[in-house]
Amino acid sequence: MSLSVLFDFLRRELTPTPGRGGATFRLTLSCIIATIPIFTHHIPHGMIVMIVMYLVTVEDTAGTLMATVLGGLGATFGIAAALLALEICVDLPWLRICFFAIFLIGGLFLKSTISIPGLGSAIGLPGALTLVIPDILPSDPEVLVDFLLWAWTCMTVGLTVNICVQLLLSRSDPLTLLKRELNTRLRAVENLLENLAENESVELSAASLDHFAIAGMSRPLALLKSAALIGPWVRERREGIATIITLVDRLVTAAAALAKLPAQSAALLPHDLLMHVADGCQRACRAFDELRLPVPRERLASTGEHKTSPVSLLADMEQILNQIASAFSADEHDRLRSTPQQKFSLFVPDAFDNPGHLRFGIKGALAAMICYVLFVGFDYPGIYTSVITCFVVSLSTIGASNQKGLLRFSAAAVGGAMGLFALVYLFPHVDTIGGFWVVFGAGTAVAAWVNFGSPRISYLGYQIGLTFYKSVFQSGTFGPSVSATVLRDRLIGVFLGLIVYGIVEHYLWPVSAATRMRERLADVLRSLGELARARAGKRPAGGRNAEDLRRLISQQATDLQNFIESSKFEIGADVERVERVTADAQSAFVVSLAIARHQKERTELPECIQESLVRLDTEMAIALTALADVEQGKDAAIPIGIDDTISTLENFASGHMDPGKDADEASLESLALYRELAAAVSRLLQSASTKTEKELISPLMSIPDPA
Repeated sequence: MSLSVLFDFLRRELTPTPGRGGATFRLTLSCIIATIPIFTHHIPHGMIVMIVMYLVTVEDTAGTLMATVLGGLGATFGIAAALLALEICVDLPWLRICFFAIFLIGGLFLKSTISIPGLGSAIGLPGALTLVIPDILPSDPEVLVDFLLWAWTCMTVGLTVNICVQLLLSRSDPLTLLKRELNTRLRAVENLLENLAENESVELSAASLDHFAIAGMSRPLALLKSAALIGPWVRERREGIATIITLVDRLVTAAAALAKLPAQSAALLPHDLLMHVADGCQRACRAFDELRLPVPRERLASTGEHKTSPVSLLADMEQILNQIASAFSADEHDRLRSTPQQKFSLFVPDAFDNPGHLRFGIKGALAAMICYVLFVGFDYPGIYTSVITCFVVSLSTIGASNQKGLLRFSAAAVGGAMGLFALVYLFPHVDTIGGFWVVFGAGTAVAAWVNFGSPRISYLGYQIGLTFYKSVFQSGTFGPSVSATVLRDRLIGVFLGLIVYGIVEHYLWPVSAATRMRERLADVLRSLGELARARAGKRPAGGRNAEDLRRLISQQATDLQNFIESSKFEIGADVERVERVTADAQSAFVVSLAIARHQKERTELPECIQESLVRLDTEMAIALTALADVEQGKDAAIPIGIDDTISTLENFASGHMDPGKDADEASLESLALYRELAAAVSRLLQSASTKTEKELISPLMSIPDPA
């Protein structure tokens, strides 16, 4: 990576975003307040106070509260269980090592299988570290118990101070964040409609809408779930708000499809209707901003002056806005479908059936045990961080582990440099608590700002802060030590852990992110093929309906993006090609959703066109399934020629339909959507043909002229 690319990446990731400054201020203030009991009561291991604040603080207050409770309970349980194990094996070092391995394997297994992020680590890591404390500190039972009690006290202080500050100062409650999510989507729709009305470029708006359409409703529904936990007002209206979320998602899908219409079709859209629907989106945004949930019906309802085709995308968007306005009204409430709530499960579905979870635990535990033997054998307890590193970088794929390992070492270097600069050049000139807070607050603010960035760099901020605090809190009194040994030992420990885990991961049950990326891409293509079969009315018995497939593909697309990011940290991964194929698959997905929304209106098309569309959907399903097989390394015939098929259909339609009639105009619009879908599938076929160097034409690709 060149320096220019690196600087451009850092510039994008460090740019201010909504809520980032406030979150940084609250975390910095919490850390500064926590130094008061640390210094006044001479609490040792003050770094732990700061660490737990970073670990539990998330964007919304409800999430922070939940992480505080679950993290505190999980760590307490892990430490208590480890203390019991120490009591059993206090005079048997070999048995303690066995318990250490059990805690590592169990913690990593829970990390991989528990559906609540971080809970498995909160249980396993503190427990495992408790069992190696006798090799780090003097092997005196009183010293050991004293250390653990102080560590638990530090954890409690950190959690208490942080949650108090967050509850008092944070307005980022889940409901506020939910409204922000809905407003962002509505404004993207509004911008698209205004650009279409003014004949301006729609590329930026279309890209945003594609992102929201693919992401689906998972983020807003998660925020709704958090809001319902702490707010009785939201809890009473949960079903209605879920309906609004579903309707906004439908609006985004329709708008994304509208953006993909050919320029000549978009130019025919009525200017006044475009502005009317855009104005409805604007009024909905204002209603959400004013905390007016439910939205008053009169704020959004149509004036009824606009005559549009019943299957027009614009008419559908206008109808959706009216449904949003009436989502809570008594006469409509029972007729609107809310999103079904999924039953909560503590463990992932394959937790006890997939042997990969146990292998994951054994692999990470083996690497940690090797590091343990090395630091004990060389009598170098200062590098115990290598054990923690093996636990932390144990992730599902090699690429993900490499990515986190690089962030961990880079952050240790940056945080170490900050701590060393403070020790050598700043703290020798500080003789008041106010001066200390200035230096300490500046370092904390830098780490917190990075911590509240995107998932690509947030872990970097946590590690910067952790290393910085290692230099600041070398004692529990004001006036930190000037020794830099702890910084050196941390870098060595992190480096050792990364090397050992990398070797173990390479030779013991390696899981490549590139392989998982291609498998997930195949899943997306196969699900798109299943969606095409559902449109054609050829869904197998027990198969998924369009809504189920919509949620499934959204989740698969999210997983695929994560695997693409991880694959960039593996050598030889064909990331650029997969990114191009993914973009075309996402485009096909967005248009497929718009077509599926109007499935029932296909009965209004001429019968010969209906039959041709059924055959076209069937052939697209065959093509997409073949593409999925190719991505999985199977032999498959790659069909091409869908563009010719859709051209034949459009030529027939243009010769037999009148664009001035509402029904015929709607039919032409549906065919235009199919044209965009066929173009996306054709690009996928060409990509696969280039990859496999095969250009086999399927006999099903030749549809006879309907005329």
